[in-house]
Amino acid sequence: MATAFLPSANNKNKNKNPSVVVWSCSHRLLPVESRNRGHNDIEKHISSSIRRTTPLSSSSSSSSFSSLPIQEEIRYIAGRRALLLHPPPPSSSTTTTNNNNPPLVILGGMAQSIASWEYHLPHLAKHRSVLIYETLGQGPPPPSEVCSVDGKELSLQHYYGNVSLERQGLDFWNVVKEAFFSPGCYYYEQQQQNQNNNNNNKISGSDEEGINNNNDNNNGMVMMVDVASFSFGARVAMAAASIEPNGIRRLHLTGVGAERDNFANVILASWKDMLGCSDSIDDDDNDNDEECDPTNHAKKCTARLRSFAWSVILATYSEEFLASVGSERVSTWVDGVCRYNTEEGLRAILVQTHGNDDGRGVVVGGKEDEEEEDPWSPAAMARRIRSSGAVKRCRIVVGSRDKMSHPTQALRLAEMLGGDDDDDDDDDGVTSEAGRCVLKVMEGCGHAVPMEAMRLWRGDVLGFLDE
Repeated sequence: MATAFLPSANNKNKNKNPSVVVWSCSHRLLPVESRNRGHNDIEKHISSSIRRTTPLSSSSSSSSFSSLPIQEEIRYIAGRRALLLHPPPPSSSTTTTNNNNPPLVILGGMAQSIASWEYHLPHLAKHRSVLIYETLGQGPPPPSEVCSVDGKELSLQHYYGNVSLERQGLDFWNVVKEAFFSPGCYYYEQQQQNQNNNNNNKISGSDEEGINNNNDNNNGMVMMVDVASFSFGARVAMAAASIEPNGIRRLHLTGVGAERDNFANVILASWKDMLGCSDSIDDDDNDNDEECDPTNHAKKCTARLRSFAWSVILATYSEEFLASVGSERVSTWVDGVCRYNTEEGLRAILVQTHGNDDGRGVVVGGKEDEEEEDPWSPAAMARRIRSSGAVKRCRIVVGSRDKMSHPTQALRLAEMLGGDDDDDDDDDGVTSEAGRCVLKVMEGCGHAVPMEAMRLWRGDVLGFLDE
């Protein structure tokens, strides 16, 4: 049983396992707005919570207005649909910017989009720049200038021809560098202003140093980010960390384990079947196999995609949570999955990144008895991250009722990332050595902890980043 591996929060026993804390989640405490809003409300809600980008020199703002985070327009950054937010500008009494923390990158789950994180973004961007982007395979069809090669538009099936975790990890750094560390971008200019005012070449006031990428002409700027990720996004974050060690300062992972158990594999097989992932599918069966068309995409939703959306929601949220919001509201979430995703993109993610979590990898040399480990399984990536010291600190959060990443598998992953702990824990259960990993279990939650327990999850992320 999982409880054998999950001591309570006040258990001070020292052992070789990562620290484990168990939270209690009461769905009755959910704010009414979180139960009664759908994905279509993102523009209205975010517009009331954050404001548009203004020049740094702007000083004609009321105190309440200037305290709101700054939002850039949703746009494509390094070919990925993204949203950038920044903390409020400095008050008139100071010349330094209010943005001394490393940037935070948010990576969502497979069938999520930027809209899925609307309630978290204003809070996360109060004291740091925040980037959320849709990985390759997520999101609506890209515009023709993105979905083209040599001026010729590709079908979605060809556009999503390579969405492997290795490709996603490389994409991560391309997006991060263009969003934060390129001359002319908002964050870069803020840091240059701080350097000019304070003669300070550090991003953060902490003693944790990042890496200097001399090939990027960043004038000594430290290239380091924090990451908060969920489910598929957590796997992408691990891929990014294993590709470029020491580029991620703190890594917050939710809903990911060392491997899937048999029940999770049954759910995964059903999703693949719903989206027609077998080799026998042809273009006549593929209703969405067409050129990129973001204008008309919102009007289309195949029965296959809609069934998949229902199944994903039923599998990733706890029964208690779904009962509390009701079928009418859940139906709007299904609409959101269909509106902000494509069948081709999700199918590509399932086929190319969700096949070898048992760690056995692929058949080598055509011989069934010769197999090697998949280098992009969570377990393999965790071992590379630990051996290279790629991440300063790591934390894993999982729901006690998670059907896709069982808490026992999350504990295994935390052990792989954390290694053998010394008996030198802090009072709050967080290990102090670099590279150590902490596991937190949200009692009563399913897989989608960031959506079921928004305040607690967000508080854990911010607390972890500020330790």
